[in-house]
Amino acid sequence: MGLISQIKEIKKKISSKILFDESLSKYSWFNLGGPAKVIFKPKNLSELSIFLKNCNALNVIKVLGTGSNTLIRDGGFDGIIIKLGKSFSHLSLLGQNMLIAGSSALDRNVSNFALENSLSGFEFLSCIPGTIGGGIRMNSGCYGEDISNIIASVQVMDLEGRVKVIPSSDIKFFYRGCNLDNSLIFISATFQGKSDNNLNIGKKINNLIEKKKKDQPSKIKTCGSTFKN
Repeated sequence: MGLISQIKEIKKKISSKILFDESLSKYSWFNLGGPAKVIFKPKNLSELSIFLKNCNALNVIKVLGTGSNTLIRDGGFDGIIIKLGKSFSHLSLLGQNMLIAGSSALDRNVSNFALENSLSGFEFLSCIPGTIGGGIRMNSGCYGEDISNIIASVQVMDLEGRVKVIPSSDIKFFYRGCNLDNSLIFISATFQGKSDNNLNIGKKINNLIEKKKKDQPSKIKTCGSTFKN
């Protein structure tokens, strides 16, 4: 059975949106890119699992966040793009200065949430135009801080639809990357912060934003740091 026929059979079992030959330019930070053969937008964790359990094309699946760190060729992508939506963008407190964030939550929203709840350590996320999932994958960071400094664990789903939690002690982070298998789909992550007052946290965020404005044009979609240092 071909890929399209296979996906159409899966579509009968779920209510999530599945698009065929959809242009990726609207999902790209730079509004570039040709069509994807399939774009899957899971409605929830259960339907993501069902999709993966019934999909045999394991080698042609990629997850796309905001597309802020991705260049998509004009020829498009001859496979399946998974685009996690609002049901994967939740934010909540866990106690003991910890929070949990869905993988499609925007980095700046996590920073703002931490500010609202008097948690320090997340200020740098205010300067990163991506999602938590992408941030974990590439160990996003700036101004001397990165994801590895605050992450406690990550919840993932493998390509057979199974969920597991990986503690940060089992993850090897390095400059703009980590050793987690590329086939794993990040669902959510827990982070450890430090208690502080909102005034101090707000000042740190404002200082970082002002510093970034001096390095990169404000409100313009740039690549940021294009090359590794």
